[in-house]
Amino acid sequence: MCLAVSAEGLCKTYGGRTALKGLDLAIAPGTIYGLIGPNGAGKTTTLAILAGLRRASSGSAEVLGIHVRPNHPGLISRIGFSSPQYPLFDYLCGGEILMTCGLLHGLPIRRVRERAQDLLELLDLVEAAGHFVHEYSQGMRQKLGLACAMIHAPSVLLLDEPFEGLDAASAYRVLHVLKQIAAGGKTAVLTSHDLARVESICDRVGILHEGELKRETDLPGRQAGPGQGGTGEVGRERPLEQLLWQVVGTPVTKELSWV
Repeated sequence: MCLAVSAEGLCKTYGGRTALKGLDLAIAPGTIYGLIGPNGAGKTTTLAILAGLRRASSGSAEVLGIHVRPNHPGLISRIGFSSPQYPLFDYLCGGEILMTCGLLHGLPIRRVRERAQDLLELLDLVEAAGHFVHEYSQGMRQKLGLACAMIHAPSVLLLDEPFEGLDAASAYRVLHVLKQIAAGGKTAVLTSHDLARVESICDRVGILHEGELKRETDLPGRQAGPGQGGTGEVGRERPLEQLLWQVVGTPVTKELSWV
């Protein structure tokens, strides 16, 4: 069986800083895979490399059996990517950006209009579609980025912090769509600091720390409800959080005498 996403010895350095240190990944089709870890662990870098937006310093990666490299024509239409760190064009309207994304992927104009309307309705952006993106809130920008990543129905979604800035209703809808996508055999790889939502949606989770994949674990994932976290051997409540602290160390707290 061809893996949806694979990586071997993936390394990335920025000047004197090492972001990834020999990352290995093997993600099966139909999986919702979560990457968690502290800020600066290498999560966004990993997704950017898999999307062909950054070149690895060494190592290799494949998506759907195709070797990843920037602007690969065989991958562009099969990958959807969204990240708050890759901003949208501020001085275009949201609807214009979404339509343009669909047309750039070669979809017929009629299908682009239909899908754009579906996504705008799903993410409560119908009224905002005619407004410039620079007028959008953080959450609205996030929802538009997700819509752009999904409009061409890619086989692999690479989503960096997809729940950041979303209201509860929008997050619920995104969770539902991700479950629908995975149930159809497609794959989503996401990063998030929202461990409860990761527990509720992901089948498998990898913990990145200091550029290394320290541990992977299976989760109940889609068997749980949209707003529920799974339970497991690590503990009765928030097992993923406890596992994270085992890997990266429990945060040191400080009592503030002046609060």
